[in-house]
Amino acid sequence: MGKVILICGKIGSGKTTYARKLAKKQNAVMIGQDEIILGLFGANFHMDNPPLFRQHSDWVQEYVKRKSAEIAKAGAMVICDNGFWSYGERDMLRQFYNEKGVICELHYMDTPENQRLKNILSRNKAVKQGELGYCFTQDDIIHHFFEEPAACEIDFRVEFDKIH
Repeated sequence: MGKVILICGKIGSGKTTYARKLAKKQNAVMIGQDEIILGLFGANFHMDNPPLFRQHSDWVQEYVKRKSAEIAKAGAMVICDNGFWSYGERDMLRQFYNEKGVICELHYMDTPENQRLKNILSRNKAVKQGELGYCFTQDDIIHHFFEEPAACEIDFRVEFDKIH
């Protein structure tokens, strides 16, 4: 039996970097909402058409949830780095995977705030220069929506300096 690993953390905390390294080390499958949305619609889709973005985003989240359970039940490890910002979302996912008989772990990115902001500045610079196909991050608008997981939710605490 495989398992699903949910990578939790704010934007710029190193989720994708950690997920890639873990996937390579564990020979795991990475699947995530950003990868699908960016691949289908491009980096500015969320700004170009917010209502359509929300509709597609909800559908993609549901697809990732179902597909990750299917892959894990087939015996592979699956890594999702969507951030999982709210307690409600994390709780719902744990229940969903539990009902499917799939092991689920939460890996929390414990990144110092000054490093996280530095990462965002670096990523935004790469986006502006056309070196990175992500959207420009405006952390000051959204960071307050993040609900830090309680200790009882965290299976693995990942310190930023341990992944670089």
